[in-house]
Amino acid sequence: MKELGKKLSVAVVSSSRGGVFSYTQRLVSSLQTYGLRIHLLLDKGSKLFSDRWKIYYCWNSEACYPFQIFKALCACKPDIVHVQHEFFLYGGLLSALLFPILLVLAKLSGGKVVVTLHGVIPMLEINKEFLALNDIRGPLWLLKIGLLFLTKVIVHLADVVIVHEGFFAEALRNDYNCRSGKIHVIPHGVDDVKEKLSADEAKRMLGLEGRKVILFFGYLAKYKGIETLIECFKLLADKHPDWILIIGGGEHPRLRDDASYRKYLSELRDSVLPIRRQVRFTGFIPDEDLAVYITAADVVVLPYNLAMSSSGPFAHAISYEKPVIASDLPPFREVLPLSALFKKGDYRGLSEKIGGILGDESFSREFSLYMRKVKEERSWRLVGLKTVELYCEALRRG
Repeated sequence: MKELGKKLSVAVVSSSRGGVFSYTQRLVSSLQTYGLRIHLLLDKGSKLFSDRWKIYYCWNSEACYPFQIFKALCACKPDIVHVQHEFFLYGGLLSALLFPILLVLAKLSGGKVVVTLHGVIPMLEINKEFLALNDIRGPLWLLKIGLLFLTKVIVHLADVVIVHEGFFAEALRNDYNCRSGKIHVIPHGVDDVKEKLSADEAKRMLGLEGRKVILFFGYLAKYKGIETLIECFKLLADKHPDWILIIGGGEHPRLRDDASYRKYLSELRDSVLPIRRQVRFTGFIPDEDLAVYITAADVVVLPYNLAMSSSGPFAHAISYEKPVIASDLPPFREVLPLSALFKKGDYRGLSEKIGGILGDESFSREFSLYMRKVKEERSWRLVGLKTVELYCEALRRG
């Protein structure tokens, strides 16, 4: 495989926004170990620098980005064009509508087109609650038609489509009636964290010696169910004064200027006032500090109300072999045991799950061993290998 990889030139198209950027960097690093010649095509606002692969800072316009990227593709002439996709990854609504044009131009550049769909929204989930949780305004029927049309066109134009969980592949086949032969599941990669602090050292660094730490991290968004976690912790705080809840979340970049979103954030902070001595809002946790917070955590909680994509925080928690409690949503059901799942929105059920893990050290150790196995199955080494195999298969098809 490595010998074949040495013959391949791959252009990876992405944006420096959000979690997809972190994913892209790790994917490119993994691909390079198989001998591929990598060209990374990013927006001009990116600050990434690397002497390991060639970077094209090639686009900066929501209206023109497909043509700017096409110009870079013509310069590097790749065998494979691997495009990362989320609906607002390249800008606002206009960029989402223009994405199929990018795929048409990528095909014209001569390479096989691979698209990773980081988010797939099942049709049954698109309802009034979905609009409210994502601060989307407009007719529900129009959103459904738009998503159906765009998703079907994207899958039709791509030679290979990658999703991160089997649930999303099923949604493409059943909800969007997409051709199943080109849809493949490759999980979100997990870092192989070897050298790390002890939990006691990490807690000392955060001033949390002797405390039990419950951690939520990631962008603060309505669909992530943070209110459920706060209500749950209100049940636990008085009984366990040595427990602390850390909400390590930054403002969502797409929503930070929205008035209703600002109100939501204010209400979140107000809701913890009765237990404020045991709750810490950190704001956005930069990558260089994230290791300390995850290592200090006794349990990571992901109380999402909706699963539209594979969770980056979930992948980080796996990499540190941390116990995770999550809502009973399909992407989590594919990975976690039933003992780690609770019904979404059920804060009493969540409190029982947290109490079960933090009150039983042997169960917590067993959970960590289970997560170690999951980490091995989702290593970036295997993710890179499976991706290269798909590249080779696409080229063999001609």
